[in-house]
Amino acid sequence: MKKIILAGNATTADILNCYLAQDERYQVLGLTVDDEYVEKGGVQGLESIPLSQLKEKHDPKDCAVIMAMGYGDINRSRESMFLRLKEIGYSIETYIHPEASVHTDHPIGEGCVILPAAVIEPHVRLGANSMVWANTTLAHHSTVGDNCWVASGAVVSGQAQIGRNVFLGVSATIVNEVVVGEYCIIGAGALITKSTKASSVHLARSGEEHRFSSQEYVRFSGF
Repeated sequence: MKKIILAGNATTADILNCYLAQDERYQVLGLTVDDEYVEKGGVQGLESIPLSQLKEKHDPKDCAVIMAMGYGDINRSRESMFLRLKEIGYSIETYIHPEASVHTDHPIGEGCVILPAAVIEPHVRLGANSMVWANTTLAHHSTVGDNCWVASGAVVSGQAQIGRNVFLGVSATIVNEVVVGEYCIIGAGALITKSTKASSVHLARSGEEHRFSSQEYVRFSGF
């Protein structure tokens, strides 16, 4: 059983702790965050350890870290913590949930987290420190860069390329062969059919309130 420290102490850490509690491969010892965030979050039953004190309490030779932070500052916060943990000697565990389907012949990037019902098809390349949530699809020959966040239900179609530090929202779809530039934000439900420039934002507008009330809509549309 591998001993684990979760890097993070908010919602993502809480969710990952629940998965790990049911995974016989791992034992969670505690949480770590930057010193100023120790009192700002927490997961029941786990100690939040300031990063400055982590080596004193848990030697890097005795445990590994799973990245359990959110997507703040377009994943820069995750990236910074990932790099600093490696710098002080911790190995970053790549966590693949037993119910994820991973079929690529390429190594999964260091420190990635892949949750249940995610499908990683043949020939996918997944960079380091990326979060792939439940019920996502990374289709054949697609590429997802380092420090990305792929939210539940998102689909990256065949041969699409996602740059580093991209956020893909819930049920976003990237069409075949499209290139999403680094540091892009792709909102929930957005359909991306053309390549995007770096640091651009693409939000779906289909959920805007209709000018008709529901009663009027039914009357005029025959719904």
